Amino acid sequence: MGAGEPLTGAEIDKEPEAKVGEAELLLRTLLDNLPVAVCRYDREGTFRFHDGKGLEVSGIKPGEHVGKSFYELYAGAPEAVEAVREAIEGHAAHTVTEAHGINWETWVVPVRHDGEPGAVSITMDATAAGQREQELRNKLELIEKQQRVIRDLSTPIIEVWDKVLTLPMVGVVDSLRISEVMDNLLDAIVNKDARFAILDLTGVDAVDTGTAGYLIEMINAIRLLGAEGIITGIRSNVAQTMIALGLDLSGVTTVGNLRAGLKLCMRRMAATGEGGGAAPAAK
Repeated sequence: MGAGEPLTGAEIDKEPEAKVGEAELLLRTLLDNLPVAVCRYDREGTFRFHDGKGLEVSGIKPGEHVGKSFYELYAGAPEAVEAVREAIEGHAAHTVTEAHGINWETWVVPVRHDGEPGAVSITMDATAAGQREQELRNKLELIEKQQRVIRDLSTPIIEVWDKVLTLPMVGVVDSLRISEVMDNLLDAIVNKDARFAILDLTGVDAVDTGTAGYLIEMINAIRLLGAEGIITGIRSNVAQTMIALGLDLSGVTTVGNLRAGLKLCMRRMAATGEGGGAAPAAK
């Protein structure tokens, strides 16, 4: 028959049959080559079709479950049973369940056969995908731990001598980092019964707008714990940020560098008779 020529009556009659044969060929190809299992259930949940290469990993032969009740065979997997029930009632479902020592991902859809309700399920082995997901989760957890270690190393809380803590900060300080630092510093003040906490910003290149406000909040929180917060080494650009935000620094003790901050602590502790240990030499 040439292109564009009309179909004859006999050819029209054969077209639906040809389409059915094409569908069977496609289904057979998928079942024999892809790691999936396809099943059909009648209204009672009984297997009417049970085939696919995906059955190999479970040790079940194609067709082995035909004529058996899905509900009875998989009574130990209530989520899977409920998914088939819902599909037979007309509601598609998606589940990930464990059976035969394997994780299965299943899509169940409602169908009608000879006017009777039923369901078709397409299942694939999800074990490898689950393992990859767990590996990715483990890697993310490791990265988070490494990031915490790096943050702790970049903002160490040092007890320079009895009742005096210093927190040297380096690089760009953002709101997330300063929030974590605040929690750690306040815990250290309580645990060490600290009298002074020196926030040394000598190595800080820049702060965001939220961070500048956090620094003031940190000083206020330190004061509420009965200690005194001292800020040292503020660079000119950081000072400009604070001024531009209109922050009130009148109640905050600031000195030019860490050396000056340590000397200030020594004088105040000497004046009150605190600090039983010998103070380190300030160079």
